[in-house]
Amino acid sequence: MDISLEDIKTFSAIAKPVIDPIVNTLIKPHISRLNSWVSKRDKKHKVEDNFWENKFTKYLETIYKDSLFVTTLVFPNSQTKLKDLYVPLTIIQANSHERFKIEEFDYTIFDKYDKIIISDYAGMGKSTVLKRITASIIEQNKSIPILVELRKIDSENSILDEVFNQINPIDNSFDKELIYELLELGFFTILLDGFDEIPYDTQDKITVQLSDFIKKTGNNNFIITSRPESALSTFSAFQLFYIQPLEEKEAYLLIEKLDDLSKVKFGVNLIAEVKEKTTQVKEFLTNPFLVSLLYKSYTYNKDIPSKKITFYEEVYSCLFKHHDLSKEGFKRPKRSRLDIFDFEIVLRDIAFETSKIGRVIYTKDEMINHIASAKLKNTRFNFKEQSFYEDLSTTVPIFAKEGVKIKWAHKSIQDFFAAKYISNHSRKEEIITVIFKSGKYHYLNILDLLYELEYKIFRKIIIKSILEDFVNYYESQFQTKPNLPQDLIDERIALVFASRFCILKTEEEIGFDKAAESFANAIKVDTNGFRSGATFHHSTPSYYMMNELSLNKQILKILRLKNEDLFIEKSSKRQRLLEEHLKEFDFNIPYLIDDKLEKPYNKPEIFESVNGELRN
Repeated sequence: MDISLEDIKTFSAIAKPVIDPIVNTLIKPHISRLNSWVSKRDKKHKVEDNFWENKFTKYLETIYKDSLFVTTLVFPNSQTKLKDLYVPLTIIQANSHERFKIEEFDYTIFDKYDKIIISDYAGMGKSTVLKRITASIIEQNKSIPILVELRKIDSENSILDEVFNQINPIDNSFDKELIYELLELGFFTILLDGFDEIPYDTQDKITVQLSDFIKKTGNNNFIITSRPESALSTFSAFQLFYIQPLEEKEAYLLIEKLDDLSKVKFGVNLIAEVKEKTTQVKEFLTNPFLVSLLYKSYTYNKDIPSKKITFYEEVYSCLFKHHDLSKEGFKRPKRSRLDIFDFEIVLRDIAFETSKIGRVIYTKDEMINHIASAKLKNTRFNFKEQSFYEDLSTTVPIFAKEGVKIKWAHKSIQDFFAAKYISNHSRKEEIITVIFKSGKYHYLNILDLLYELEYKIFRKIIIKSILEDFVNYYESQFQTKPNLPQDLIDERIALVFASRFCILKTEEEIGFDKAAESFANAIKVDTNGFRSGATFHHSTPSYYMMNELSLNKQILKILRLKNEDLFIEKSSKRQRLLEEHLKEFDFNIPYLIDDKLEKPYNKPEIFESVNGELRN
């Protein structure tokens, strides 16, 4: 649907042809059942005519309108139509590599994968994809979407509270438990955005709460988005998907879309210069958020940065000095009266302290306290906390307002300033060591940035440690050498290093919960610090392939993308599929991949096929 900003006031009338079919198809056939639920809870209460239709029409109007607009760092403090910026992204199933392009959302994906995790790194467009999926589901009249930003869930606002407050289908006289009965109808798609943004101090509790909610409402479809997080292993019934990196032509299309919205035109020159320096900016072109930062920084100094850190620095300078591209030449005075350098020092303190607790959204009082704490550490600065708070969301829009709260405009901005704090700290080696040894996925993007900021320390502490672990692991494996080429043995050791893989052959599909339980029993160790993935293969016989990857494995993936000279590229030769060898495996026995030669996965005739499965 093509909606202009001017249309928002008359949105109800415009959205009516889209929303009415959903209400007629999904709500009206269940009115009697819904009314009976209300009567059971309160026999004195009489439900008004068209009560449910009106409530869900209002709800769908709200969520549909929200899904059509976004706020961006390139055009801060303004709403932009998603369709004007969106370059269709593709999600890829982690094991089968099946691809789904998220334009007109293919709802049949849920026929095969009714519970999905989209896990990828900072800036790959996870939240944007969920907005597009939400709008597309409504436009196709397929389901009623419920989009929950998980950063809003805390000890005072449960997942049930959040869903209740969004749908709000009943009067205050009815309790929230009716939500569960509504969700029993099974025609909802529940989209849970930003699992990685749940604060550390509440993550365990909220994870249990989410798991319980999903079990109680399991006949609906679910999508969770997150950066890589070890706690995702809790959701073993979910299928893991990644976002396909942008192709070069898609990056150029995004630049053109940004340029169409800008008062000052730089797109043609930027694309021409990027084409001359493709190797220099290759990493940035694959990431939608970094492409937008590239555009933002180019509008500021007409130069293409060679490093990710330089990107963020130039974007910060642009936001501080003249941030609004939608209003040519417009600048706002800084209420705090701090210059660009002093303002950044305070920001670094705030970013580091808030990243430690894993929070990106705050009440005004909480943020004022963080500002006051940073001010105490920098006593030479004279400013009012309230003035700095106002600068954050208006004159230097590093933050965005969300209702009565304030949040980082993007989590990677928080990571950038936190990394700068560490880099400028007198005990940076100690801090980097603690972060690395914590094993927390939450710090992965900060470590990525520290690779550029503190390369010598990164090599000394992190790369050296991973290599030492690898050497020790390599020397401990296959003490009795199998009768196989050494390159296949070396490949197996490299694939399994800092990971755990399990194969489970079954006579029929048993569900991911039971498969994961078998996996956990096979591991018999604490899974903290590992991220899980699983896939079911509809072969004859069928089998489950499960894996868990540690933070070290994720760091190795980043180092490979940066062309760190640690890897030997191996061409993938065509080989027999693992399913052709399944007769070697017993039914319902979880096989944890190790170096025991008597196990079927280490037999010479199957060894290479198993390697191929692990590579996938």
